[in-house]
Amino acid sequence: MKKISVIIPCYNVAPYIDRCLTSVLNQTTGPADLEIICIDDASSDNTWIHLQRWKSLWPDQVVLYRQKVNGRQGTARNIGLSIASADWITFVDADDWLEADCFELLYKPVTRFECDVVCCGWVRDYADSLTCFDDENRNAGAGEEQYIIGDGAELTRYLLRFKKLGAGPVGKLIRRKLLLDREIFFPEGLAYEDHYWSPLLHVYAEKIYFTGKNLYHYYVNPHSTALSRNSDHHIDWITVQMLKWKDFKKRGIWQQYNKELEHDALRDAWGFLLWMIMQYDEPSFSLFQLEREFIREHVPDYRLDPYITDFSELYRFLLEVLYSSVNRAGFLQIVAQVKRHWTGIGG
Repeated sequence: MKKISVIIPCYNVAPYIDRCLTSVLNQTTGPADLEIICIDDASSDNTWIHLQRWKSLWPDQVVLYRQKVNGRQGTARNIGLSIASADWITFVDADDWLEADCFELLYKPVTRFECDVVCCGWVRDYADSLTCFDDENRNAGAGEEQYIIGDGAELTRYLLRFKKLGAGPVGKLIRRKLLLDREIFFPEGLAYEDHYWSPLLHVYAEKIYFTGKNLYHYYVNPHSTALSRNSDHHIDWITVQMLKWKDFKKRGIWQQYNKELEHDALRDAWGFLLWMIMQYDEPSFSLFQLEREFIREHVPDYRLDPYITDFSELYRFLLEVLYSSVNRAGFLQIVAQVKRHWTGIGG
């Protein structure tokens, strides 16, 4: 039985996958306890050839699965979870890489404490090669090493409000049983699937350990799904919001954590508006209206959010825009204003 199942979605990552797998297989824990599941999500480049070479080198560690039709990262991660056999799961994106002791520091707490999730920090990295953090970057902004266990509801409210487990699945070691028992899966065929998944982990995780170290290199890939400009898949952000809201009510968690989940919805709303403004040369007024109608229907008055001060002045301004009756001409003026502001602060 392997100790850790490493799930890596792969789509057209031929330039990056060797760096990623080198960092995984060179972990200080050694490769023997790793099950490395690589899902080729119908790549059209040489990704599959690279994966087959790694399989030939590490037949006992590397597990390959090839999709005939692209299902995006959510589908690939769900497939990986269905294949995984280890008690602990970690997700790694194929263009990212790890510090050499990442798995050692993530796994050590589960041998000492009862944990649902162990988290490390991550840092945006623009490097083209496999680099390592110096001591300053390993510690900067990672927070304190701590073990958190609470009374359930109060802990969950704290986690949800501050997104203490992060906004996505990477940089974590997660008990597989938790994901399966609580049905914490990803929406399939959509971008921004992590926006749906992350709140569920915050709701259901009860025992959490933070390493206090940055151990994950998040590669700023200009060709990634999130950073691609003028793409139709950015509309998925709104679709995921709708799915989240429906699922929260179906699970019965909205009733218990409505203030925190409304806060999450407001975060999604201003996040989408800002992303649309910055990722489209000519942002759609129609999409703006769609987002405006959605958020005003589900959160009628953002000013009643008890955590509104968590948002910066810019983000509160974006919410005010969403709750206003601005017309197309006014919207375009706001777009130009936000672009100038965001560029000015180095956004």
